[in-house]
Amino acid sequence: MVRGSGRTIGRMARDAAGRSGDGNAFSRFFVRVDNALEPIFGSSPTIDDSPPADEQELRARPCPVCGRPIFEHSFEESNGNVIMECPTDERLPEPLATGPLNEFGMPATGRRLEKFEERAGNGATEATEAERT
Repeated sequence: MVRGSGRTIGRMARDAAGRSGDGNAFSRFFVRVDNALEPIFGSSPTIDDSPPADEQELRARPCPVCGRPIFEHSFEESNGNVIMECPTDERLPEPLATGPLNEFGMPATGRRLEKFEERAGNGATEATEAERT
């Protein structure tokens, strides 16, 4: 213990709760959680750091923004983020969304799209039944 300006400073409660050499109860809890969840989620994915097969083919690919080859673009990496500058102000037209959109304005997928198709199918059959009568 350290004696200073009239106060006694001792070990923190969580450090005192720990066993020597085994960490404290707080850190042991998260080790147990990690050990329990690892079989379920598996280990983190590994990324293949091998270089691409053909560098020239990659540089000749079209830009997804303007459609020009990538080698015509300039890249700025000064602030930690890579910023690509297209050589032209022309942009590829964005594809129109013909179906339903999700809450973020993106084309719907999964169960939301299935529900839309079910409703569209039911609406079409109801309309044809109404025309018959």
